[in-house]
Parts: sequence; C-alpha cells; structure tokens
Amino acid sequence: MSGDRPRARRHLRSVEVMNMSEVDRSTAEIARLFDVAGGEDEAISRLDGCVSRLREVQAAKVLLARISGTELRAALEYRRRALDSESA
Repeated sequence: MSGDRPRARRHLRSVEVMNMSEVDRSTAEIARLFDVAGGEDEAISRLDGCVSRLREVQAAKVLLARISGTELRAALEYRRRALDSESA
C-alpha cells in the first residue's frame, strides 16, 4: 500500500440515466429531451460567466495580498463608514 494515494472522489450534482434502448417514448418525454438539449447554449453562456467571475475574484485576491498594512486599514475604515451610512 506504500505509494498509494487516495483517489479523489467526484461529486455529481445531478445525473439522469436514460436507457436509450427503450423504443416507446412518450411525446412529452421527447419534448422534454428537446428542451434539455436546447439549453446547451444557455448553459455554456452561464458557465463562461462563472469562469470570468472566478478569474476576476482570483485577480482581486492577488492584488489584495500585495497591499500594505496602511492601505488595508484605510480601506477597512472606508468600508466601515460606507456600511454605517447605509444602515442609518
């Protein structure tokens, strides 16, 4: 067992298994399949947006890691004042 690494577990949010050998499909089921298949462009677009947002978040974290203590204190004070004025 030496040298063995634990295998990463894959977690799937939702998986639907369809038996493609079934011949008798209802009209409603076929229409639903068209709806699912027709959502591909939207899914890709949403995923692209999520990836873009993730890159933006990562870039912000890199920049925040480089700021000085003085800049950090000033920014935190600025945010505190902004939050105080919003709640008033």
